[in-house]
Amino acid sequence: MQSSINIVDHNIKLINTWLRDISDELDSIGEEEAWKRLRAVLQTMSNRITVDEAANFAAQLPIIVRGLYFESWRPAETPHKWRDRAEYIDAVSRKLEGDIDAERTFKAVLRVIDRHLDSNELNRIKEMHPKELWDLWPQ
Repeated sequence: MQSSINIVDHNIKLINTWLRDISDELDSIGEEEAWKRLRAVLQTMSNRITVDEAANFAAQLPIIVRGLYFESWRPAETPHKWRDRAEYIDAVSRKLEGDIDAERTFKAVLRVIDRHLDSNELNRIKEMHPKELWDLWPQ
């Protein structure tokens, strides 16, 4: 059995890998900016899916990312039904600071998540979104 310290160390390595991957996907942004973008995407996704699916998805995330995912989450207010693609992308954009391409960020972060998690879980989340958003997900 892994010790608690080993689990923490392993999760720190995992999140650093994710942040480097996000940075690479988005023209070498810094780790802090990668963290902000990861937060914006995860929190927008968590607001769009059912409580059960949010919990299932969170269980696959590294422990540190799981905390980020649930930060400020209000399960009683989910799933949020944005009316169209523009509203969904705007929801991501509102969580980002500055003039950032929210759609590009969303796609990049999902590509990284797809590389590190079970694609079946990410596909279940995709299917909980309107079909007009499905092209945002990795193929």
